[in-house]
Amino acid sequence: MSEETWLAARLIPTSGINGAEEQERRATSALLAVMSAVREFGRVLTQSLGAPAGTVQTFIEVPFKLGNQQLFPDGLIRVTRGQRQWTALVEVKTGSNALRTEQVEAYLDIAREQGFDALVTISNEIAPVPGQHPTTIDRRKLRKVALYHLPWTEILTQAVVQKEYRGVADPD
Repeated sequence: MSEETWLAARLIPTSGINGAEEQERRATSALLAVMSAVREFGRVLTQSLGAPAGTVQTFIEVPFKLGNQQLFPDGLIRVTRGQRQWTALVEVKTGSNALRTEQVEAYLDIAREQGFDALVTISNEIAPVPGQHPTTIDRRKLRKVALYHLPWTEILTQAVVQKEYRGVADPD
């Protein structure tokens, strides 16, 4: 599917309000929309993922083909600075939903095929050791694509720190 048809993340998503899947869709859309709208917040989150300082663009449920199946990662983040582009797929889980190894590995395969830099997972899971992913992944999948995990608590902490102590250029 061409990039022109990708859906931009929205602060107030129009998806339904029932069930875990729709909750994840709304949470993903709102988070990614704020990342692109509040430059400082987007920067503090993407910097820890290895992205350059630059313009943050975000999209939700971008469709990709992997073999004969169509997959829809929850989101996509693209940071552009000059000629350099950094792109990451995003997989989000809310509540007590856990990341699934087969889903994470499929998204790593998509990222590798597309030449993307990373896969970012977001959930309430906490890694057993800092810098380690909470899901067991085949290490061979990580040769060309980086895998990062952001717990929701870290995202909330960064948002509060940015707002209360560092400030933002546009208070709206």
